[in-house]
Amino acid sequence: MTPTLITAHLDTPVIGEPPILDGPLAWAAAITHPDPPPITPDCAPDFDLPLGRWEQDGFWGWQVSRPHAEIVHHSTVESRRRPAVGPMARYTTARDHHAGLGPMKARNTVLAAAHATRITWHAVVTDSDLLHQLLCHITHLGARHRDGYGHVARWETSPSDDPDGWRDRPMPAPDGQVMRVRAPYWHPTERTTCAG
Repeated sequence: MTPTLITAHLDTPVIGEPPILDGPLAWAAAITHPDPPPITPDCAPDFDLPLGRWEQDGFWGWQVSRPHAEIVHHSTVESRRRPAVGPMARYTTARDHHAGLGPMKARNTVLAAAHATRITWHAVVTDSDLLHQLLCHITHLGARHRDGYGHVARWETSPSDDPDGWRDRPMPAPDGQVMRVRAPYWHPTERTTCAG
């Protein structure tokens, strides 16, 4: 197990919060898995990631820190919000639907953007070759990546001089916000109060 600093060099702004890296790595492991198990409301499958594991209070997670971004400046971007013509069609028998009027019309949505030159994570890596294979599949970070935001120009890994740097992440604690301690963080199972 090697303490490692993982760095994403970006060339477009990031929309929303950059993720803890185990989320994108789990996604990359799922798309490269020959037969990935489905995510259901009762179960979120775990994939073997090239990261060390921690265990605490009956929960476990991957040894990777929250993201640390070098933000140059903050700005806003506009993203086109298209009307939901398909779902709206079931409420009318008219042959055509005019989506240019009313509260559901198409419009530009203003989103907060962070211009970061790079984002780093501290991690304990167990298999550097597998880590590099999975990182090759992660081309964007954050939201609205379909519009090109959060584009990763290149990944870089280097030895870390902080073996406990991965601990800067949500960990089980009596007080704090209720959340999952490993990806997928949105899934309702295995939630606990976390500090950090």
